[in-house]
Amino acid sequence: MASRKKGTVFRVTGLPASQPDDELKEALKAAIDDNLAADEQSKPTTNAAIVPSCYDNDEKVALVEFHGGVPAFLSELMANPLGDWEVEMADTDISFDQHFFGFTQLYTPKPGSPVTADIIAITGLDGHAYGSWRGKNCGRMWLRDFLSKDMPRCRTMIYGYNSKLSTHGVDTIMDYSRGLIEELKKVRNTEELRKRPLFFIAHSFGGIILAHSLIKAVQADEDDHPTIASLYRATYGMLLFGIPHKGLVVDDIQKMVAGQDSHPRSALLEQIRSKSDLLEFQLDDFRNLIRDRKVVSFYEMGQTRQLEFDSESRRWRRTGDFVTAVDADSALLHLPPSMEDKIPLDADHSMMVKFDNKNNRGYTSARDKLRQFEQDAPGVVATRFRTQREDFSIAFSLSSVHDIERFVAREAELSEMRRELSGDGSRRTVILHGLGGIGKTQLSVAYAKQHKDSYSAIFWLNIKDEDSLKQSFAKIARQISREHPSTLQLSNVDINENLDEVVDAVKAWLSRPNNTRWLMIFDNYDNPKLPSNSDPTAVDIQKFIPESYQGSIIITTRSSQVRIGHSIQIRKLSNVRDSLEILSNVSRREGLKSDPDAIILARELDGLPLALATAGAYLDQVANRVRN
Repeated sequence: MASRKKGTVFRVTGLPASQPDDELKEALKAAIDDNLAADEQSKPTTNAAIVPSCYDNDEKVALVEFHGGVPAFLSELMANPLGDWEVEMADTDISFDQHFFGFTQLYTPKPGSPVTADIIAITGLDGHAYGSWRGKNCGRMWLRDFLSKDMPRCRTMIYGYNSKLSTHGVDTIMDYSRGLIEELKKVRNTEELRKRPLFFIAHSFGGIILAHSLIKAVQADEDDHPTIASLYRATYGMLLFGIPHKGLVVDDIQKMVAGQDSHPRSALLEQIRSKSDLLEFQLDDFRNLIRDRKVVSFYEMGQTRQLEFDSESRRWRRTGDFVTAVDADSALLHLPPSMEDKIPLDADHSMMVKFDNKNNRGYTSARDKLRQFEQDAPGVVATRFRTQREDFSIAFSLSSVHDIERFVAREAELSEMRRELSGDGSRRTVILHGLGGIGKTQLSVAYAKQHKDSYSAIFWLNIKDEDSLKQSFAKIARQISREHPSTLQLSNVDINENLDEVVDAVKAWLSRPNNTRWLMIFDNYDNPKLPSNSDPTAVDIQKFIPESYQGSIIITTRSSQVRIGHSIQIRKLSNVRDSLEILSNVSRREGLKSDPDAIILARELDGLPLALATAGAYLDQVANRVRN
């Protein structure tokens, strides 16, 4: 017997949970029949499944599949798939949609058994929350049709969002991440739900959203929102299908939107293009984040045709050259085998998540991994919630740095530094550049003193040369070991023996999840490794900056060519009163501000803070008047 072809599926929300499922199906069928046109009474057939609402215990949701055509009263949703259509069902208003935005639960977990985990599936760019996971032939939706039998004790949900390239959305990766996080707050809104193990399934761009969201969740605390603060601890494992960690081949898509002036999707495509800087930074963070999570990376072995414009139909179709949309290098995290399972799939980028039958090799691999997750996750996740968040605080000390007791002026620069270094824990870097003796070091000291309570740790590093810098790392390692003796990153490192290992260990500690509130000050970076600098002793600062995109960094340098952060040029003091205040503070002499000789001296020293401080120190040691 020939199998029935797949129909069109709609989501119906607003069904009263007080009615039994059988009654709801009958009432829903009656509501649909009431809205059919006279000439279509016998045409469409329906198959409805009643599932719990993710959002409201007083409501239920129906997944309705139409065969033999879509009723005319829903034709508006076929023309405008982003819309909703209200219908009366007895005394209740219900809503049909085809977009599946937000979360949709796919089946009711096994009655009488506790729910073991939440499974959340996130589709990719230009995808569909429901349709992207359906097979091509019979239209089996494996997350619903197969997992309901193989993972019956899980709450399995799909997440929908508008990434249609045909729409004029201005969303960025950050916007999509915020949307996901906001919806997660609603569906994991009790202590029991927050502590429930969480498994993610992501395809293509959906994995980029997931990575960004987890990075943000790690930086959250209970005061931000308890659901988001718990998200990382609850996450046990993830199945990643063709995630473009290093970017996606979007040349053909860019051509498609290029024909429309100022198409807003161009900005998003630029973010996810191959070799995207944004994705490169995110990849480093994500790798560090998930080293103790279970990760399965599936990558495609089939190629995808590129989009070409069909002049006859006036539509873009996949009739172009074959390309690998996301190659293995981009789809894999390149973690050790103990941290990442790597599985090739004999399918192209779209078909790699469309399993028509339960014997599909891709499905059996995914099912087996999820079953293992379900078995192992409860104990691991429960332990995480019993364990307090790791403490990364280090006592504040700048004992090795000479500083002026009462720093003056530079209020504008201090405000700019604060503005640029404030944030959500993501990497912030400020470059202070200017002449020697202009006050870059003292400005950094003043900033550290003013804002020490904003940071869990502040580290001062002398980057005059590579040896000095490595010794600074050794000093930091001793601080960390002294205050956190159980730190695994440093437990097997001989701090006095191998300085390269010490540097790597400190960088690893600074890259730990939740360790986002540190400040590193690299002072005297005056011999930077640059294309224009042929000095073999020049220092490459990038080797000494933690890979994880978190924390704050200040760099002082005489070079204006160091461009790895927000640059602030430090100029001479323009107000003679500020110069006089430095002289007065350092010399500990009152009345210099009105002393004509002191004013002349201040002007001669031309607003250079180091020269003014040196003169002040001399005056402090002698009894002479300024004129002498």
